[in-house]
Amino acid sequence: MTKTERISFSTTSHQQEVSVYGTASPVDNEDLPRVVLRSRNILSKLAVVGGSLLIMGCLAVVGHSLPRSSTPSVKAASVKPPASKGDPFAAFRKDSRAFLDESVDPCHNFYQYACGGWLETATIPDDATSVDTSFSVVAAANTKIIDDIMTRRPPLIDPLYQSCLGGKDVDPRAIEAISLKLEHLASLTSVADVVAYAGHLYAVTGAVSLFSLDVGADAKNASSNVLTVGQGGLTFPAKEYYTDSHKRSKYFSLFVTYAQALGHVKAFPNRNVSQFAHRILNLEASFANVSESSAALRDPWALYNPVAVADLPSKFPYVTKYLQGAGIYQRLVDTNATVVVEVPSFLTSQAALLESLTDLQILKSYVGFHLLDAQSQILGESFRQASHNFHGTLRGLVRKQVRKDFCFTLTQSLLGDVVGQYYMDQVWDTQTKEAAKRLVQEIESSMDDILQREAWLDEATRAQAMTKLHQVFNMVGGPDDGAVPSLPFNISATDFWSNVMHFKGVAFQATLDGIGAPVDRNGWGMTASTVNAYYEPSENKMVFPAAIMQQPFYSARKLPDVANYARIGMVMGHELTHGFDDEGRNFDSQGNMHVWWSANVSHTYDVKAKCLADQYSTFDVLTLDQTKLIGYVDGQLTLGENIADNGGLKLAYLAYLNSKHGAKEVETPAEKQADAQAYFVAFAQGWCGKHTDSYAELLLASDPHSPNKWRVNGPIMNSQTFADAFQCPVGAPMNPAKKCIVW
Repeated sequence: MTKTERISFSTTSHQQEVSVYGTASPVDNEDLPRVVLRSRNILSKLAVVGGSLLIMGCLAVVGHSLPRSSTPSVKAASVKPPASKGDPFAAFRKDSRAFLDESVDPCHNFYQYACGGWLETATIPDDATSVDTSFSVVAAANTKIIDDIMTRRPPLIDPLYQSCLGGKDVDPRAIEAISLKLEHLASLTSVADVVAYAGHLYAVTGAVSLFSLDVGADAKNASSNVLTVGQGGLTFPAKEYYTDSHKRSKYFSLFVTYAQALGHVKAFPNRNVSQFAHRILNLEASFANVSESSAALRDPWALYNPVAVADLPSKFPYVTKYLQGAGIYQRLVDTNATVVVEVPSFLTSQAALLESLTDLQILKSYVGFHLLDAQSQILGESFRQASHNFHGTLRGLVRKQVRKDFCFTLTQSLLGDVVGQYYMDQVWDTQTKEAAKRLVQEIESSMDDILQREAWLDEATRAQAMTKLHQVFNMVGGPDDGAVPSLPFNISATDFWSNVMHFKGVAFQATLDGIGAPVDRNGWGMTASTVNAYYEPSENKMVFPAAIMQQPFYSARKLPDVANYARIGMVMGHELTHGFDDEGRNFDSQGNMHVWWSANVSHTYDVKAKCLADQYSTFDVLTLDQTKLIGYVDGQLTLGENIADNGGLKLAYLAYLNSKHGAKEVETPAEKQADAQAYFVAFAQGWCGKHTDSYAELLLASDPHSPNKWRVNGPIMNSQTFADAFQCPVGAPMNPAKKCIVW
């Protein structure tokens, strides 16, 4: 993660990125055109619509499958009392009972105990990569709300939607425009010219190749935006798809078929497609071999390598050519900007690989393919089908979205702020907003208590941590001004291709204008209808869109308090903990990266974090039918999210207990135990989920979040409160003798 990367709650995300926990939407990002620069959210790389939110040593006893116990050690009676007449929480209690699998001992596998009933019957839709009990639920409700908005044919939204519905099998205007670009590409005679033209294609079409570009807050000057250049250039979602022989044999033939399908475009070199495709793959494999792992990219210090624009041509000539072609370089010169290079070794090695090419056609074909791949969703239905056959298969999608659903998703993606204003009118109110603010304050108060009593913190470090906590900036709901954003162009109800190109142009110009500009701390990185949340370390800011404040995350009327704390309270605690995870702790109260931990305290933190990383690295991930091993959680890649999951569960429970201190009735020990059980069950049942095997494989290689099972069982195993509530003996799978606790 770069310094400016948003730490979001879900593994899915809005159109800009990919991302944190669970699935924000049944729609996969392979169904959307690439419109903006690489996103900085965790969720955005994997699933596009519905937000970036759209947010486990001790395990030698846990094998590849977990046997069931017919005699659970403790019954969670508190979650299933008989519903009294007029019980406002009757539906919640009914669902909770149905989700349970009481044949499982909660001390043996709490996730299976809490979710087993749901797991037994839930199925993944053919046009989805996953299904769950929270993000998918809100996304489905959002679809109904937004569909109702669209039926009213509002300005901006309706013409874009109608233009998309009118899409053809093959859009002749789009094909002609792409063909002209490919013809120009074919005429180039040097590596430098091809690289420069790749930059131009990026600027005018959004087609990303060779490396990634991003604009965000400078890690050491958080008040100003800076251009960041990172490694990239790959078609497959992670370097392991090139370096792992099993993945190569499983997926490379898909690429050949995909390239052949795209070869119908005029001027695309479609003769001898197999050789052409394999040569592209070989080039990308060489890029993958010199790339850093996803886990290595989480070190913000290693990724911060500022280069003065005057030094860029001599140090990174091909990056300079790319930026010149994109029209970005002149902006850098005009503002005397510094460029942050994330992985200098990659850019140097990649340059050597490009210079060693003996056939320029390989590079031309590579750039041409990435252009077509990026545009495939908007060239017509036949190309969208080809894209689905490749990208969808990588994620386990059985069928692509029908055109209507694709257009529905795309409209939300391109006009997210506009849709968000209408959405806010439907779901947001003053009571919910004030409740969200109160909950955040309670969670922050819990963190205050923890920081005050942690004996391993020295006073100097504690004081800085408290300052950071007290200066966290919180945003809930969405923009308050109610204004519908304007556009610098008119949306046509019939010309879909031109509409999308206009949107891409606006997005690129906004990015260009952002270089060297002040950071807008009041900016919303997610739309109101995004089912997610995030923490932005460069701004020390938490954002909770209106959609994450909907049932089953939160409802003042339909969920009991214990569930609200266990669901949205945990989300809030998760995001707050990100400010103090292994990455977030490097940034101060103003969002600037510097060392503010004493050496001894920092060492203690690292030891605690390593315990958690080692613990999670023992957790296995199985196929849907639970018969085959897909792999193991990467404890280092997922460390930040695991720290946040563990911290969030703890903070929310402390906040829940504090909220009851003013209660008139004194609870008996049995009532306290039942209440604690209800909290943990409500928490776990917000994380029940299923992924296709292919998507689980993809997430394991690239997603910084752990699978749903371990997002539940990992924090549970490290919670003494859980062990006490369910009377789990020491040494039980859910109560290991050695617990890994950072906060």
